[in-house]
Amino acid sequence: MECKEFQRMIPDFLEDELDNRDLETFLEHIEHCKNCREELTIQFLVETGTKSLEDGKSFNLSAELGNLIQNAWQRLAFRKKLLKTALGLQVVIVAEIAIAIALSIIL
Repeated sequence: MECKEFQRMIPDFLEDELDNRDLETFLEHIEHCKNCREELTIQFLVETGTKSLEDGKSFNLSAELGNLIQNAWQRLAFRKKLLKTALGLQVVIVAEIAIAIALSIIL
């Protein structure tokens, strides 16, 4: 992923609007690109930190951003498991339909 593409995706990441593929690419990129991690930190601070400070809440930038990234990894893992489960169920349904059709032809 190029840094410019990554930076365009930051608002969608902060709003949890990235699909699985983009989210995984995004998360992998910030693990290896210091400049993009800094840009994410700045945008996160502007969007989330400012709101917290305006509300009078304490705000730990490093901890909050770390939690956001960790939660994103967890959501991604859950989404992948959910997709695998859905695919498995589809295979079972197709197999049951095929068996039902075969039995109706035989009988």
